Amino acid sequence: MSNMIESLLTARSGHTRLWVVFWLYGVLASHILFGSILYFYPQIGSALLAMFLFGFLAYTAFIMHSVWNNACNVQKEMYGQIARILTVAWAINAVLVSVFLFLGHLGAISSPI
Repeated sequence: MSNMIESLLTARSGHTRLWVVFWLYGVLASHILFGSILYFYPQIGSALLAMFLFGFLAYTAFIMHSVWNNACNVQKEMYGQIARILTVAWAINAVLVSVFLFLGHLGAISSPI
């Protein structure tokens, strides 16, 4: 477990290959986290859901920062720029989806699930 945390902290500093940060820490881990939230969505209270969504958004911000710092660790600069754009788009999407999921859970809008 501590090795995984060290790897994540190394990724934040800009010394990790971009594909590792983007695909493993970004895409794979984010989908697992979000899938877990969706799985528990109907079973948990709003306060716990808010904490899960806040944690997911904090992780998304961490990944966006990490991708940005590691974008130069590629052979073609274009791939780093594409990764940055896609990560910013994912972050915007994550915020919007999280807000609507939370509002749906509160009953303020019709449930999105």
